[in-house]
Amino acid sequence: MRRQMEESRRIKVYLNGKPVNIFKGMKVKHILSLEIQQEIKSGESIITDEEGNERGLEGSLSDGEKLRIGKRQNIA
Repeated sequence: MRRQMEESRRIKVYLNGKPVNIFKGMKVKHILSLEIQQEIKSGESIITDEEGNERGLEGSLSDGEKLRIGKRQNIA
């Protein structure tokens, strides 16, 4: 019974195509390493959803969501 309750509080998101099981209510920053968080804060890297929208570190996550991390392109 306890395991069923715990499972009901979990969701699965995908980061660069790999599944990540997390608890409901966790934010984007919770699925990233500290190094990647720093790269995003500095503007070196960017995290986007499957539609190409930029996501912030404090953004909420939903079940089945697909996110991708990449280097920010310099536009001159």
